[in-house]
Amino acid sequence: MSTLFHAMSDLWRWIPPLLYGWAAVAYGSRLPATRNPDTASPSVGPFAVGGHFLQLLALSVAQQRFPFGTMWEALSVSTLVFSGAYLLLERLARSTALGLPFFLLSVVGTGLAAAHNEPARWPVWVQSTLFAAHVSLGVVGIGLLAASGLLAANWLLLYRLLRGRRFGAFAQTMPDLATLDRLFLASSSLGTVLLAIGAVLGLEWMRSYHIHLSAVFWKSATVLLVLVWNAFIPVLRRRQAWSSTWAAWMGFLSLVPLALVVWAGTRAL
Repeated sequence: MSTLFHAMSDLWRWIPPLLYGWAAVAYGSRLPATRNPDTASPSVGPFAVGGHFLQLLALSVAQQRFPFGTMWEALSVSTLVFSGAYLLLERLARSTALGLPFFLLSVVGTGLAAAHNEPARWPVWVQSTLFAAHVSLGVVGIGLLAASGLLAANWLLLYRLLRGRRFGAFAQTMPDLATLDRLFLASSSLGTVLLAIGAVLGLEWMRSYHIHLSAVFWKSATVLLVLVWNAFIPVLRRRQAWSSTWAAWMGFLSLVPLALVVWAGTRAL
């Protein structure tokens, strides 16, 4: 039974992208979405997120370690946070109009993770509680920052539609600009704080196990770029000379340094 469990683990990695693809199709078929909070959340969304969680739990049991021995595995965990955050945002915004782009991006994240089944980069003996806290906070922070970037993109899309006086069914079922703005800033701020705490714990973990900073220089540099970039957004919002549009563009473009974090983390730099 144990041998079969391990043999199936490679196939199980493809369960999340398949579930999220199903969710994306289901949400896409519902456009234009309803703003009725009683019917705003189809069961396919929670089912896909729950299936992803169980898949990660099963892989952890099979491998007898935390599910982030590689950056690809960490990307899968971060995607779980990203999609889970959407379910909460859906309730807060009382709209399912954002489900399609969120779950499409979840397909990309979990698909990349499934396609790169690599051995753990860090041995089990260094995967301490401190390491678990460092990576957990980091992947949660990255997931929330990815959500904030997508919320900013939707803010820009809705703003453009309203400025062009295109009050179609899709624009009417989107969350209003104020709601998107609040959710974007909340996700960005919380994600930045959690990623910063995770980075500090990572430095302490490296010191404890005598891992030199040069071994993870580019990974650290890209994380620092993300932190500085997103920390600048609330500062930008407080300046009257800058509009909400500039802050939304900063939030949307923050997806670029986030992609660099994933790129650097998957390379032996």
